[in-house]
Amino acid sequence: MKKVLLIGSELGKGGAERSISLLSYYLQQRQYDVTLCILSGTDREKYYKTCDKVVFIDPPAHTGILGKIKAWRYRLSKIRALKKEGKIDVSISFLEGPDYVNAMTKGSEKVVLSIRGSKMHDKVIAGSKGQLRKKVLIPILYKKADEIVCVTHALADEMQQYFSIAPAKLRTIYNFYEKEDIIQRSNEPLTTEEAKIFSKPVIITSGRLHVAKEHDKLIRILKELKLQTDARLMILGDGELKSMLIALTEQLGMKACDWKGTYEDANVYIMGFQANAFKFYRHSTLFALASSWEGFPNVLAEALICHIPVVSTDCYTGPREILDIPGLTGKPVEQPVRVKTGSLMPMLDTIDDAKARVWANEIAYWLNAPKAPKEAYEELLRRFTLDAMLKQWIEVIEN
Repeated sequence: MKKVLLIGSELGKGGAERSISLLSYYLQQRQYDVTLCILSGTDREKYYKTCDKVVFIDPPAHTGILGKIKAWRYRLSKIRALKKEGKIDVSISFLEGPDYVNAMTKGSEKVVLSIRGSKMHDKVIAGSKGQLRKKVLIPILYKKADEIVCVTHALADEMQQYFSIAPAKLRTIYNFYEKEDIIQRSNEPLTTEEAKIFSKPVIITSGRLHVAKEHDKLIRILKELKLQTDARLMILGDGELKSMLIALTEQLGMKACDWKGTYEDANVYIMGFQANAFKFYRHSTLFALASSWEGFPNVLAEALICHIPVVSTDCYTGPREILDIPGLTGKPVEQPVRVKTGSLMPMLDTIDDAKARVWANEIAYWLNAPKAPKEAYEELLRRFTLDAMLKQWIEVIEN
């Protein structure tokens, strides 16, 4: 029985956290000896299934540069010991911080890094620290890995083009989904108050309230859409931009509802984190993704599993590959590209009246379009089955 160590940054609500948690659980189900190690130790609430052995690395409280250095040295020491004492055969890390730790503590075990998002298109990787990461840390440390698993083909291309990673080290494995569980949870009933929101067509989106998600642009598009049809926007997620989104809605002459469980008539519903997003997907008419950058947006695939059409920015990376649109090259699309299950749309990092109108027109089309056949969704989703993706991860471990 091979011993596998999975290294993540935290047990949170995000896509990478979901993926590493479920991977640990299902590898254990396949009889691997799995340990999930969390480096931050700040959030110990489990939002997803995990393996039985979960270890938290709790560095001493620290402030300033010297304190951060001491915290990193503490983590490196703990991971080295964990690898040695646990006689780890394969260590797999998700996200950049854990990737650094995994590469820097490499011993006799196979080291695998999992790239979950773009390093070149993420606007948060900026300034002198960003240059340090892109010019020094990533090129040097990532080459120490035995294998690098990217969540999209576009990310694998990026690692090769910008960071000179040998193609032989690169592999693409998409995220996998517990399809039956998602469908079952989507059928859970809404509360009486929640059901009232769906008295009008609802455009739903999901993601932390962060600059990358561009929720403010969807609110501006809703204002334009209201010239054609009366629909509502539902935003699932929490974050630092909630107050700004509420204020923007009101500035545009619309009403926002900061959801507390009681219905009120509004145009934009900011629902906070919802343990079961899928029951809201099922009752919505359309899913919208406005992100300026992503890795592999789970919410897009999950909406398709719930058989609702999607409109998404052609952001780097993910949407093109999820919607499986052939023949696209180069820059993001400038006009909608429509397929049976949704549309790939112009980017929303900037918006003007013309672009808002393009988006509003395409959303209006989907609000009134006949439902796509179930087979159209199933054809896309065959690429993300649990068994197929686990088979590829097992190939990485056993190779």
